[in-house]
Amino acid sequence: MNERRNFRRSDKEKHYAMDKEKKHQEVMQIKRDLVNYAKTSWGKQWIHSILKIGRPYRMRRGIQYAEDEERLSNLRINKGEIFAMVQGTAPTPYRVRIKFKQIPEGGWKSIIKELSHSILNLINLLEGKLSENIIDIFEKYNYSLYPDVSEGLNASCSCPDKAIPCKHIAATILYISRVVDYKPLILLKLRGKTKKELLSELKLGKEVGPIENKESEITKEKRENDKVFSFDIPMININEFRDKAQLKDKLEDIDFQFRKPGKIIETLENLGLPPNLEHPKAFAIVIEKIYETLTKKAYELSMKSNR
Repeated sequence: MNERRNFRRSDKEKHYAMDKEKKHQEVMQIKRDLVNYAKTSWGKQWIHSILKIGRPYRMRRGIQYAEDEERLSNLRINKGEIFAMVQGTAPTPYRVRIKFKQIPEGGWKSIIKELSHSILNLINLLEGKLSENIIDIFEKYNYSLYPDVSEGLNASCSCPDKAIPCKHIAATILYISRVVDYKPLILLKLRGKTKKELLSELKLGKEVGPIENKESEITKEKRENDKVFSFDIPMININEFRDKAQLKDKLEDIDFQFRKPGKIIETLENLGLPPNLEHPKAFAIVIEKIYETLTKKAYELSMKSNR
């Protein structure tokens, strides 16, 4: 009798272990699918950070909604907050609000001082990129650019499902990961400063680091700059211009790389609008359209010349 009981207990434990392992594998696959919804390391890290709250099954419910762009509207990314309207099964869209802790001004001052030590940081920010060095500087002062959900996700939705995340919150989070893919500097805004504000403070408030190790830092930065910006210039004697045939043999090919215009016009964003405009919004719409048309045409011409 005891042997039969022991057998049943052993058999039950064996099935429980198998079910537990199967469940674990299923959860890991869901997490991989969610992270891979984003396309870049920035977007993937955004999802990965929020998945630390757990509830991967609830997060998965948002994928279908996030992929249907017509479901999300009135998306607003403000300092420390994301707001969106998400169309569910009800006629009226649900209001989603997700809040994030902003970095205090003292923290920003330390970060900006550190960022100002390298011109490469400024270049990356101007280009709309978050390099590993920039991300590490934020981490150094214990302010991650990615969401900190150690105390839970501060989110709300007007739908009847009060659990967090509901599918509408999950859809908003996943949709934002795609925005982060092509515009990662919105992470700065969520933490309290826009790209324009940060660049302004970097340019106007650039500080010199401490005297010790100053020489080595300058030397290191110069080496990095040389790698990025140095190139060989072919030497041509002025007298050779008199003989076109000879010049033709001497000339070297120069390669150009044309990048397909993206949705975000970084040049106009960096330059900003001219002062004292009578109708700034109308001017911005017109100039963006002109710039978009010109860059698209230039790209098309470059592709034709490469054929």
